[in-house]
Amino acid sequence: MEYFSLPYLTTGLVCLLGGVVSSWRSGQPRKPAVLAAAIAFVSFLGAAREVIAAGGGRLFDPLLRWLDADGLDAVPMAFYAALTLMVVVLAPKRDAGGPAMAGMLMISLSTQTAYAAAGWIPLVSGWWLSCLPFILGMFGGQQSNKRAIALLIASCVALTAAFVLMQADTSSHVSQGGELTFWLIILAVMCRKGVFPLHSGVVQAFEKGPLLPVALLFNGHLGVLLVAHSEAAGLPQSARHAFDVLSVVAVASAFIISIRAFAETKPRRLLALLYISQASFILAGIAAANAAGITGSLIHWLALSAASVGLVSIVRVLEVRVSSAENPMMHLGLAVKAPRLATFFLLCGLALIGLPGTLSYCGEELIFHGTLANHPAVGIALLVTSAFNAINLIRLYSILFLGVLPKHVIEIPDALPRERWPLTACVVFLVFGGLFPSIIIGWRAETVQAIVKCLVIADGADQQ
Repeated sequence: MEYFSLPYLTTGLVCLLGGVVSSWRSGQPRKPAVLAAAIAFVSFLGAAREVIAAGGGRLFDPLLRWLDADGLDAVPMAFYAALTLMVVVLAPKRDAGGPAMAGMLMISLSTQTAYAAAGWIPLVSGWWLSCLPFILGMFGGQQSNKRAIALLIASCVALTAAFVLMQADTSSHVSQGGELTFWLIILAVMCRKGVFPLHSGVVQAFEKGPLLPVALLFNGHLGVLLVAHSEAAGLPQSARHAFDVLSVVAVASAFIISIRAFAETKPRRLLALLYISQASFILAGIAAANAAGITGSLIHWLALSAASVGLVSIVRVLEVRVSSAENPMMHLGLAVKAPRLATFFLLCGLALIGLPGTLSYCGEELIFHGTLANHPAVGIALLVTSAFNAINLIRLYSILFLGVLPKHVIEIPDALPRERWPLTACVVFLVFGGLFPSIIIGWRAETVQAIVKCLVIADGADQQ
């Protein structure tokens, strides 16, 4: 086994755990939370740098050998740590209470644990731990959010069952149990990602739950990571068929939800449906199991995370400033008082739906080619879905920022410095990635080649 030069993974996870404890107990939780998130970011960035330097090889933590990182999860580790730092910095004061800040760091800790898992036990533990802040009510009362919590728990139960089934698999039951295992994995992914018709939990989480923690939870994309790891292990023919079905279902989900969004006027629900539809693109590409689809998914993963966290942060900031932003009866016209927030929102939104010149455009183009290779009709459906999502984004922007400013909105602050810099970082990343996509694709190229090689070997074994 090859090891990191320093215990990057252990350090990052311990810092996040320390941030959970210190922010929960502190009277001013933002300071210890920012410090913990910053150190964790530096640590995971060091791990990603060494993995990339090693050509995407698998490196183990020298202290805890059940932690590792490879070309698939090293970059998401560093990127997710950056998202966590951004969220804890710009979180409004009313969302930065001790338990709430500790809960956000706990979500980050659980996601990073799942990323760094070298086996099934830490992976399943990470999935369960991510539900804990919501079950414990660390973000306030969760009575109106029961459906979302139930679907999260269902995904954990399905994943646990898949793990138990794999451990119990023996001789005569290998093929039957193996096929059932992959279907349980797909069920866990669908519950976690909110694939239609299981999307209501994610919509409810956005509508009635705490926006910033929800954005952190779902932008971990643990379902996509699980599918990618399964492909990297080599898929038998039965599992390949199951994942092909998942790809088609993900595209159908994106299309149906984009149509459903036309009926929404509440910003939170509209944002949730936009997010689910675009996130289904990632699942469609990774489940297509070809080089173009996998590359597009890994790129769109980063673009969607940065853009959606930016949008969610701006919506939450507006809700704190204007009480009617949660359920506006008319267009709010907030661009007059908050032009910087309006600009950030429009840039992040256009990046979300794949505007040429942004990173998500590159990801969606590759996903389109990947799905088109397997199912031509499915690829065309993605194009139509992108157009519908673009219309819904403009509708959301119009509701919040266009129109006549209501009389009760006398004066609100524009983007504060602690909000401005994280949002600027998001926009710079999305535009820079769109102008120089070869750099971002280079981070993922070794991983894609390794996954495709494993799939080819598995196909050859099945034919023999």
